[in-house]
Amino acid sequence: MKTTKDIIIASLNEALEKLNISKPIVLTESKNYGDYSSNIALTLQKDLGKKAIDIAQEIVRNIDLNKFKEISEIKVAEPGFINFWVSNSVIANTINQINNEGSTYGSIDPKGKGAINVEFVSANPTGYLHIGHARNAAIGATLCNILEKAGHRVVREYLVNDYGNQMNKMADSIFARYQQIFNPEFPMPEDSYHGGDMIEFAQAFYDIHKDEYKNVEYTDEIRKTFRSFGRDFALKNIIEDMKKFGVTFDIFTSEAEQYAKNRVWPAIHRLKTTYKKDGATWLETTKGGKDDKDRVIIKSNGDSTYFCADIAYHEQKLLELNDPNGKIVDIWGADHSGYVERVKFSFEDLGHRRDQIEILLFQLIRIMKNGKEVKMSKRLGTSLTLRELAEEVGNDAIRYFLIDRSYNSRIDFDINKVTDNNENNPMYIIKYAHARACQLLDKVGIENPIASDELDNEYAQKLVAELKEYPELISTMAKTYKVNLLPPYLLKLSKAFNSFYSNTKVLGSPNEQSLAALVKATKIVLADGLKLMDIEAPEKM
Repeated sequence: MKTTKDIIIASLNEALEKLNISKPIVLTESKNYGDYSSNIALTLQKDLGKKAIDIAQEIVRNIDLNKFKEISEIKVAEPGFINFWVSNSVIANTINQINNEGSTYGSIDPKGKGAINVEFVSANPTGYLHIGHARNAAIGATLCNILEKAGHRVVREYLVNDYGNQMNKMADSIFARYQQIFNPEFPMPEDSYHGGDMIEFAQAFYDIHKDEYKNVEYTDEIRKTFRSFGRDFALKNIIEDMKKFGVTFDIFTSEAEQYAKNRVWPAIHRLKTTYKKDGATWLETTKGGKDDKDRVIIKSNGDSTYFCADIAYHEQKLLELNDPNGKIVDIWGADHSGYVERVKFSFEDLGHRRDQIEILLFQLIRIMKNGKEVKMSKRLGTSLTLRELAEEVGNDAIRYFLIDRSYNSRIDFDINKVTDNNENNPMYIIKYAHARACQLLDKVGIENPIASDELDNEYAQKLVAELKEYPELISTMAKTYKVNLLPPYLLKLSKAFNSFYSNTKVLGSPNEQSLAALVKATKIVLADGLKLMDIEAPEKM
C-alpha cells in the first residue's frame, strides 16, 4: 500500500517528467507550514539557470490535483520550497488503517526478504553477565524484533566460547577456590580469575560434591571435571539472566563441538590465500589493504587459533540459513574492532559476498549513581552484574536507555535519572502517554471507533503526521540496524499525543468517534513500539 509520502513524490516525479527533468526527490515532514515539503526547486537552480521560486511554481503548475486527490493543497514558499497539505480523507484513512491492522501496522511483506542470523551477547561462559552484556542484549533483541516486523526470518544465536584457554583459567580458579573452602591458605594460580564469582562457582561445586575432591592431585582429568562444571554452571546462569531480561535464543552453538564434529578443518582447507611461514599457517588478510598484518590461523605446534574456528563458524551460520539472500549480523564490543576486517576477508575468501556479513560494534557503558561512577559488584567485588542492575532499576529502564543511543557511542547510565517517575524521564513520558490513551478510550466506551473526513483539528493532524512515519521508520531501522531511532520516535509521538490531549476535547465532542479512533491508533503504535523493545506498555499509571 502506497503511503501519502509515496504519492506526493510520485506527483513531483510526474511533473518533472513533463518538464524533461530528472532529479532525485527528497520529501520531509513540514514543521510549521503544510504537512510535507520539498526543496527540489532549490537543487535545480544551478542546472536550469533559474530562480528556485520560478522553478517551484513551474513544477506546481504541472501537478494534476485531480489525479492526486490525496493532496488537498500545494503552495510555494520563499526561497523556493514546495509545501503540500494532505486531504482530511487521507488523515481518516490513516487512522482507520492503523486500527484495522492493529499491531501489524508498519509490518513489511516478507516476500523477497532474506533470512538473517543475529548473533549477540555470546559472553564467555566463565562468569556472570555484566553491564556490557546488557547493552549487547538490549540492542540484539530489539534488532531481531524489528527485522521480524520488517518481514525477515530471524535466527537468534549465542556462540558459547568454550574451547580456548580462558576455560582452563576458569577451571584452575574454581579448583583453587574449592580447595580454599578446606584450606584458606591454598594459593590462587597467578594467571587465574580472582573475582568473587569464582568463589560462588566453587561453593556451587562443593554443594554437589562436598569433600570428594579435597586435596586431590590436579591432573588433566580433574581439570576437565572443573572445566565442565564451570562451563555448565556459567551457561545456566547466563540463560537464566537472559530470560529474566526477556531475551531468548533459538540456537546455542558450542565452539568446542565445532571441533568435535570436524566442522572447522574442512572450511580452513578451502581458504585460497593461506601460506606457510615459521612453521605456522597464515591467512593473507592484508591483501587489498584490509588488515594491518596477516593472521596466524594454525600455530607452528599444530594448534588452531581462535580466529581459525571463527572462520568456519561464520560460514556455517550462513549455510544453515539455507537462503541465497541470507545474511549474518554479529554484535560485538568495541574492543573487537580490529577483528572486523579479518573476519570479513576470510568470509570472502571462502566464496561468499561481503555484503552478507555485518558486524556492529557497541561502545562501553558507565554506570552513575549520586554523581559517582559505579564500577564494582557489591557481592562479587568485580564488574557490576546485569542481575544486580536489573534488580535496582528494572528491565524496562535498562532496555530503553541502552537502546536510546547509537550503539557506537558511549553511554553514561545514570541510575537516579532512569528511575525518575516524572517528565524528566523520556520512558516515563511514553508509558504515561500509552496509559492516558487507554484510560481515555475506557471513558469514551466505543469499542471500534471509526474516523471520518471531518477531522480537521490541527493537533489531531500533527498527531496523524507522526503516526504515518511509523512504517517508514521500521523500514529504515531494518536496513540500517539503527535501533536507536525507535526511542526518540516514540517520545516525539508521545509529546504530540499529549499536546493533542491537552488541547482537544474528545469525550462528548461532535467528532468524538473520529477523535477516539485517533486515540486508539496512537495507543496501537505506542504499544507496538514498546513491544519491539520488550518494554511494558501499562494501561494505568
